[in-house]
Amino acid sequence: MRISTSQLYESNINNMSRQQSEVLKLQNQLSTGSRVVNPSDDPVAAARALEISQATAQVAMYKNAQGDANDKLSLLDSQLGAFGDLMKYVHERAIQAGNGTLNQTDREAIATDMQAQFDALKSIANSTDANGEYLFAGYKSDTLPFSGGLAGVSYAGDQGQRTQQVSSTRDIPVSISGDDLFMNINAAKFYTTPSASNTGTATVTGDTALAHYTGGQYAIRFTSATAYEIYDTATDPGMTGTPAATGSYTAAPTAVTLPPAPATGEIQVDINGTPVAGDTFEIKPNKQDAFSIISDFIDNLKNGGTGASFQASLQDTLSRASSALDNSLRLRAQVGSRQIELESLGNIADDMKMQYADRTERLIGLDYAETISQFQQQQTFLQASQSTFVKTTSMSLFNLLS
Repeated sequence: MRISTSQLYESNINNMSRQQSEVLKLQNQLSTGSRVVNPSDDPVAAARALEISQATAQVAMYKNAQGDANDKLSLLDSQLGAFGDLMKYVHERAIQAGNGTLNQTDREAIATDMQAQFDALKSIANSTDANGEYLFAGYKSDTLPFSGGLAGVSYAGDQGQRTQQVSSTRDIPVSISGDDLFMNINAAKFYTTPSASNTGTATVTGDTALAHYTGGQYAIRFTSATAYEIYDTATDPGMTGTPAATGSYTAAPTAVTLPPAPATGEIQVDINGTPVAGDTFEIKPNKQDAFSIISDFIDNLKNGGTGASFQASLQDTLSRASSALDNSLRLRAQVGSRQIELESLGNIADDMKMQYADRTERLIGLDYAETISQFQQQQTFLQASQSTFVKTTSMSLFNLLS
């Protein structure tokens, strides 16, 4: 076969170009640590690696969101703890105020201290986060939630609960409504609301059993002057179902016991007057706000009383402060459970990142030992090709004649 000089040159140049390209490819693989430098190296692996990269970025985004949510919940937990500590302190001062050896000056000093605690409570209620958003304003995070003084505090927020997405399927609450924490506390008392046609009245006794009726709402409806039905209006607000209990009314006052009877204590409604068919008495847990606990306590201290009414008011303060503390503990437990959930989600995210990294390594990862060996081999091929090309190009009839 006849080989022309131009063919010889072209063939050698093409061979060296291919070998230089292969050396460059191996060099890029070694420098990047990846077997797939360009999608053309392995289109299927490159496409799959891109999908995994996007999934990894999403996991990292949710991981950051989880950290942000945990910071917000930690701040919330801190403020709930401060509120609970304040209510415990009010409880302790109410016990101290009941000491019979104190004079009015001593009680005035406690009242002054309570004024400072009132201001501290407002400060907690109007606390903000690092972004300047109010913690307890609901969705109205840019609105001052609580305003007013000892005469009364009003709430300008709403009942909303802000959430943050921390996974593809989970939005976790990161706030608490100020209405739920400070303004809507179950008091250790019940109250009755008679219907407009009632000719009788009702009072509630056995208030110490309130804890057994958390969330309970009842209504007593007279079907005649001598018979009544009791409905759980929390589950049957229209009183159209089967009564929870029935009873007979004999003479005023007659005590009506609410079902179900608790293991310890019971709540009774004393019916007075002359009920008629259709008379209805609605019994609900009384609601209170945390600010009035302190303001009423201050008023009681300043009134100068030392008798039975003063002691009864102190007992009321003790009971209400305990209810407020229980409310803070209830909400704090919710915050704690959310933090535990975030920790679990964080662990899952870490596991997913490790799985994605392992999968990516198996798809486009580089075997350094093999690649280095190939690189050295290609260098040898290139050097051999260059050496033979030099010798081949030096072969000439003129060289031979000379």
